Amino acid sequence: MPQIKYGNWIRVRVLLILGLSSLGFAILGILPFHPAIRIGAEISSIALFISFLFPAYSYYAFSLQGGNLQEKIFDLIIENLGNGAVGKALDIGAGNGILAIKLAQRFPQAEVVGLDYWGKNWEYSQSVCAANARIAGVTERTRFVQGDAAALDFPEASFDIVVSNLTFHEVKSASQKRDLVREALRPLKPGGRFVFIDYFYDSRRYGDLNEFEIFLWSLGLSGVEFMPLSDRLKYPAILKHPKILGKVGVICGVK
Repeated sequence: MPQIKYGNWIRVRVLLILGLSSLGFAILGILPFHPAIRIGAEISSIALFISFLFPAYSYYAFSLQGGNLQEKIFDLIIENLGNGAVGKALDIGAGNGILAIKLAQRFPQAEVVGLDYWGKNWEYSQSVCAANARIAGVTERTRFVQGDAAALDFPEASFDIVVSNLTFHEVKSASQKRDLVREALRPLKPGGRFVFIDYFYDSRRYGDLNEFEIFLWSLGLSGVEFMPLSDRLKYPAILKHPKILGKVGVICGVK
């Protein structure tokens, strides 16, 4: 029986590059070259291997066979959407379609749209999303479209739910990441619910934390909560590194 392809937020290509580079320098270090070259190669091999271990552990922690952290984050998003009736839901940054599928399963009357750019740098695709939806039995109520999160091709007030998971920081077409939050809320109906997860605590992307909170309240939302992901979900301390989940926050509420 076909299995859903979850994928992983840590790219396999990155692991291969680091792992093979470390191995290559290790081999270079034992070949009959000048001692300085061999020492340099050995040092490089060790440094690359250490660099490999961190994302390798993260890959394991995110995977279904490891810590299952991706699934837990998806479930956290679903839990924050409440139990109200949902006609249409939008997932911005669909990836392999898993969150969109979970939305369709959680809200059996809803039509779900998953949007993604699906760039060449990622190990996701629109075709995998469609295949996953077929396996999950939600094809009739899900569709996946290519688009730009900075300029959503949807009219205002057209969705009851809008979610996005670790996507905004990857959008190259928006220099101001705050604008992506505003744009994600635009197609949400008044009274609709939203959950966004991203590197909101990274000042390089979202600016001063206090100013960002003021920005959120300036959007005229009926209610909004903003907190670190680590306040809502338990995960290993090593994953709280700033380059993994340390600066990730959750924004949720009602428009």
